[in-house]
Amino acid sequence: MALFTSLIHEKFRKNFFVFFFLSSTFPLLLLIFIIYQHVIPVLMPDQINDLRGLFTYGVLVMLLPPFISFVLGSIWSSSIETISEDIKSKSAQIIGEKEEFNDENEFAIIQQSFNVLHNEIQSKVNELNEVSKKLIDSNIELKELALTDKLTSLYNRRSFDLRLVEETSRADRYKQELSLIMIDCDDFKRYNDTYGHQTGDKLLKELADIIEKSIRNSDSGFRYGGDEFAVLLPVCDIKNAEHVAQRLVEKVYIHQFKDVEGQPLDRVTISCGVACYKGKSEAFVAEADKHLFAAKTSGKGLVVAQK
Repeated sequence: MALFTSLIHEKFRKNFFVFFFLSSTFPLLLLIFIIYQHVIPVLMPDQINDLRGLFTYGVLVMLLPPFISFVLGSIWSSSIETISEDIKSKSAQIIGEKEEFNDENEFAIIQQSFNVLHNEIQSKVNELNEVSKKLIDSNIELKELALTDKLTSLYNRRSFDLRLVEETSRADRYKQELSLIMIDCDDFKRYNDTYGHQTGDKLLKELADIIEKSIRNSDSGFRYGGDEFAVLLPVCDIKNAEHVAQRLVEKVYIHQFKDVEGQPLDRVTISCGVACYKGKSEAFVAEADKHLFAAKTSGKGLVVAQK
């Protein structure tokens, strides 16, 4: 490093270029001396004039390479000096940073940085998990709202249409029985008009609760619309479905319904129409509706089933 520094030292550089110039022009000076001492004296005047012209061009040509070398060497040495200063500066900076880093305990700093980064990542992961959980819960809630009746918590009409397609397709595929009970609250309009809509809503909620508790886990209860309900019974023939409908009628009949103030209502009854799936879903629902209408026109608290 010391030798390199001395090579690019300004004083040495000047001396070097002087020596380089003299060494480059020495052969030229020697040639001039030989020509003037030994060649010119023996030449004729015309020959001397020709030689002088040729000699002048030769001297210029011989001086050109040393001059170019001198200029390029000067540029090169200046570049080396600049690079050297940059190297010195960067080296000093790196050494200083290294000493400072070592003074503050290198391993402790790395460990601390890693811990901070790990905690930040863990925090973001926890936040992401929390957001994902909320999104999943929201999606489940939205799905339930889309398929569930808000008042009674039974499945709604849209859900009935979807489930009907599923169950009829399954019945066709596996050659299984499928039954449907259509239910209507007798004289429901009278309860609404006499006791008010709040009591009417309460009555519907209690009806839905009785239906939900009276059917199998594999069965599905729906609020079909207004005071009308429906129950789909997979793998159930018409006779068993009729028994389920009769049991619903009896449970509603013995249940004591009350208004919003807790006062007993008049006896509440339901009518039921029961049908069995025969291969066409539209006819299936229409058949159950037909028998429901027959039950309502025949009296109150009756079950009419498909024969």
